[in-house]
Amino acid sequence: MKILSESLVLSPLFCFSRKRLFEEIADCASAVLKADSSTLIRALNAREEYGTTVFYSGIALPHAAVPGISRMLGIMSILDAPVSFSSIDADPQSIDIAYTLFVGEDEDCDAVSQLLQNITGVFSNQDLLNSLRLARNEDWKIRKLLGQAEAMLDSMASRAGEGAEE
Repeated sequence: MKILSESLVLSPLFCFSRKRLFEEIADCASAVLKADSSTLIRALNAREEYGTTVFYSGIALPHAAVPGISRMLGIMSILDAPVSFSSIDADPQSIDIAYTLFVGEDEDCDAVSQLLQNITGVFSNQDLLNSLRLARNEDWKIRKLLGQAEAMLDSMASRAGEGAEE
């Protein structure tokens, strides 16, 4: 499954808060998913209520299952400047990269969970994150890096498949 290399890219994205970041992401995704942007924002916020999706210094993986969408969609956002991404019960955290994933309610929960785990593994690579930050003004470089990240994701998935066969 191609997800990273087919992601929409918002970069550089100028926003000043997590709320504004979610608005920008939802506006972008709403046309592709044919879903109301307020529904997408509510889904992202509802997921964040369970705990922050910041998983590594400076990067978050906001994600949500959305009723009525028929496909998975990823959006890579590289912010012009870090924004606070803290939840009420967490330590202060700022991010400058967000990879957002919208999934349909009919997706296999175990497969989505494994995908999210693999994406966090890929985006925990400091060299990749630094390269994305440096490429923030060059869409073709970001797309190339996402292609490389996709290859890493595919490698993780095939290794997991080999382990399951044993």
